[in-house]
Amino acid sequence: MSKDKSPVYGRRKRGNAFRSFLVVLLSSAAIALAGAGVWQLLDPVDYQPPLEPLTSQSQPEPASEPESSASSQPEAESSAPAQDGPEVQEGEWLASEYFDDALFVGDSITEGIKLYDVMSNVTVLADTGVNLNSLYTKDVVELEDGSVVPILEATQYYNPGKIYLMMGINSMLSDEESFRESYAQVVDTLISQHPDAILYIQSILPVTAEYEQSSGAVADNAKIDRYNEILKDLAEEKGVYYLNVAEVFKDENGCLPTEASPHDGIHFSSSWYRKWFDYLRTHGAE
Repeated sequence: MSKDKSPVYGRRKRGNAFRSFLVVLLSSAAIALAGAGVWQLLDPVDYQPPLEPLTSQSQPEPASEPESSASSQPEAESSAPAQDGPEVQEGEWLASEYFDDALFVGDSITEGIKLYDVMSNVTVLADTGVNLNSLYTKDVVELEDGSVVPILEATQYYNPGKIYLMMGINSMLSDEESFRESYAQVVDTLISQHPDAILYIQSILPVTAEYEQSSGAVADNAKIDRYNEILKDLAEEKGVYYLNVAEVFKDENGCLPTEASPHDGIHFSSSWYRKWFDYLRTHGAE
């Protein structure tokens, strides 16, 4: 069975006539390319690393960053950062080709990668509303034969070199022990299916202060921080990597800025997806 099963996501003329034609052609191509959302395919010419640090904008003193930061370390000889435990530290800017064999697994936030076409060379298996349990039970991925299966059944048909797992607050309805057990099961499944792949557990992202105060809030940022500590510990136990993506989404109060998610306090726009992938491109393991 083929692995690509999910709906993922110029006679030359003479004189002035030729020159006019060439100008029109090049101009049209440039316009089309600019609107295609394929910045990552032009790397490194079209899109360069951001000049500002990728960590939270609320940190006013770059000199106070941890010593493990790339800014305080000698130049690395490779793209793989030095490791101190499971958390991946900041390293060199990775070319977009690093993600050619990347598989992203998750819920609605991960599904937004397809919506905004932020990194079109990755494979995304995600769906709105899924949690750690329904990854096994909710039929959302259509295979080539027309059948529809759960995400963690579909993952076996792919051959990723890297797997990025992120499950959000929908998976935080259970207590901490149950959350850890369910998350561990998902990690074990992915390791079993793809033992040679690099597996990244990504942190749960923060919510806005307004969401915290709403009557329908599932979790506040203090709870999210506690559950992220569970994920970091789980990554160490399972021998996989932990990505603290949340740090680039937090304001000075540890919340997702209101301007990032003015509507529901959880989901965010394409510019914040760019922040996410800028972070991933400086936090990679070999």
